[in-house]
Amino acid sequence: MIEGKVIIVTGASSGIGKEMAITFSNMGANVVLAARREKRMYEFSDQLKGDWLIVPTDVKNYNSVKRLMKTTIDKYGRIDILINNAGYADPVGILEMTLKQWHDMIETNLTGTFLCTKEAVKYMKKTGGKIINIASMAGTGARPGWSAYAASKAGVINFSLTMAEELKIYGIKVFCICPGRTATALRKKLVPDEDLSKIMKPSAVVNIVKFCLFDEADVIDAQPILVRER
Repeated sequence: MIEGKVIIVTGASSGIGKEMAITFSNMGANVVLAARREKRMYEFSDQLKGDWLIVPTDVKNYNSVKRLMKTTIDKYGRIDILINNAGYADPVGILEMTLKQWHDMIETNLTGTFLCTKEAVKYMKKTGGKIINIASMAGTGARPGWSAYAASKAGVINFSLTMAEELKIYGIKVFCICPGRTATALRKKLVPDEDLSKIMKPSAVVNIVKFCLFDEADVIDAQPILVRER
């Protein structure tokens, strides 16, 4: 049952995050959209049918994350579902990679997931709920030229598995979704010569996340869930 649930979606300004925000809002959820690009989120806010809240958020910034959670609690009184979707990729080989590029990917993808989880659990431990982390198939094997991104997503996978065990006592289920190549604007920017019509659409990932929101999915938590084109 999604209707009436309070769902936070990070990285909600575009791609998979945007698709999730619209889909779950149309299903009657109270959706909190969090991303740095506030204007982008307001540009599609007319597509949000349920009650919604936009909170400009930088998941790398602890104070920004704390503000996101407090603002959500102030309006809705609870957090039912946290979807850690915010991500960043800047593929470059090890010899060309700068320390800033490394930090940006690790801090956005992994540290951001940690910060959002830590702050959300402070509230969710009272009521239980679900946390869904969007990792990547890049975190499951070697990705030459994508080492920082792959390392960060591998970290998200293990963090998710650990949280699934650690948070059991609070009635919190943790799922880890690992999409393969997905036709988003970011993918087009990173791989401009790729034909996006030939790869998986964001809706395919959203459908799996949607399933995880229902009780029937509780038997598949605590493991990497691979989502890839056929």
